[in-house]
Amino acid sequence: MPAGVTDRRAHPKTRTTLQSLVLMLALAAPCGTVHGATAGPASFNVAATVAAFCTVSATNVGFGGVNAGVAATNTAGRVRLTCNRGVTVPSVALNNGANNSGTQKRMRNAVSGDFLNYRIDRPTGATFLNCPVAGAGPEWNATNTIAATPLFTVTGGVKQIRLCASIPAAQYPSAGSYSDTVQVTATYN
Repeated sequence: MPAGVTDRRAHPKTRTTLQSLVLMLALAAPCGTVHGATAGPASFNVAATVAAFCTVSATNVGFGGVNAGVAATNTAGRVRLTCNRGVTVPSVALNNGANNSGTQKRMRNAVSGDFLNYRIDRPTGATFLNCPVAGAGPEWNATNTIAATPLFTVTGGVKQIRLCASIPAAQYPSAGSYSDTVQVTATYN
């Protein structure tokens, strides 16, 4: 090699060191794309059994101020029946109240002990929201019940049944507050 010219070839010792370094990097670096291992897919079932179920509640019936001897009506009260679709409800019944005399429903004045007769007629119509003329329909009780199955044929959920309450005329009890408690029971399957 002429003088003043540098040999650009790598020194054999440097070349060996570079080859070793490249080999170590090649062993340490992943070859291609490495994916995590997978297993499956696996399956599992999700199951539930829905039972026929209903709940029943009712709103209060308030006649407000009533004049002696005068008839009064209130159709704002409702029985609220909540069931799942397709449930059979052969009977929604009312008892005759806590102050009844046989089948006659009566409110009682706690001070005087006097009674004020009233009725709850069975509502009519496919959805049980129509009230007959006060006192003209069959009274809703344990014998004259409502078969509410048609209410749940298409859909479940909350269904309202109207309380057709009335106080007959020609009653003259003492002045004061009168009340009663009526129970509603729904039979279903």
